[in-house]
Amino acid sequence: MKAGTARQDSGRLATVSWASQVNTGRSVPTIPGSRSATAPDRRLPRGRHDLPREFVARTQRDRLIDAMARTVAERGYQATSLNGVCAAAGVSTKAFYQYFPDKESCFLAAFERGVALMQGSVLSAYAQTGSWPRRMRRGLGTLLQILAAEPAFASLAVVQVLAAGPRALACRRDLLASYEGFFADAPRRAGRPPVPEAAVQAVIAGVYGVIFDHVSTGRVDRLPERLPDLTYFVLAPFIGPTAAARHAAEP
Repeated sequence: MKAGTARQDSGRLATVSWASQVNTGRSVPTIPGSRSATAPDRRLPRGRHDLPREFVARTQRDRLIDAMARTVAERGYQATSLNGVCAAAGVSTKAFYQYFPDKESCFLAAFERGVALMQGSVLSAYAQTGSWPRRMRRGLGTLLQILAAEPAFASLAVVQVLAAGPRALACRRDLLASYEGFFADAPRRAGRPPVPEAAVQAVIAGVYGVIFDHVSTGRVDRLPERLPDLTYFVLAPFIGPTAAARHAAEP
């Protein structure tokens, strides 16, 4: 097949893809950074087209969010420039300012979208039928699997968020605080006082520390291997070491 013909076929396929998405209203959100912003199936047609303005705006904004996640993961937040994000997204700086006032706002949009999707999956896993220890293990396992599968977002949400300013730090605090709700259903051991709130916060901080260590040292793909250890760490204060070890050893 000649190069020119291949390009023409690629262009026709991309046009069909866009038309299909517009006609079906399909816009499935994904974790930021999971897709290349400039993948062929995400390129808008050149020249005149009849795609709705809202569709074009949503597509460009999504590409900027994906580009932000990947660029920050590669370069770090401080070294990431607005021009670099736009280049990675294949979107002009003029278009960027139609969606975000500055780099920080785009970063926060990527953080918030990724967290919403991640937390939705974690909550779904936790909500499945079972005892509290098994539900906690499922939720924790889901969290580790998502971070391992999405290294760009993991870097943005776990490491680079610390360098992105006060608003980002506030979002991080809110995320960690949200995990306290998972401990509301923890059983109380007969004859013993409830586990203090500070201890719950310490457990959450400990899990975060392990995750941070893996992400910041390029070992995010190894996070699922830590599920048994982290399961024990999370459960032991509430159900005792023997029961925690039993649940940690479950396949």
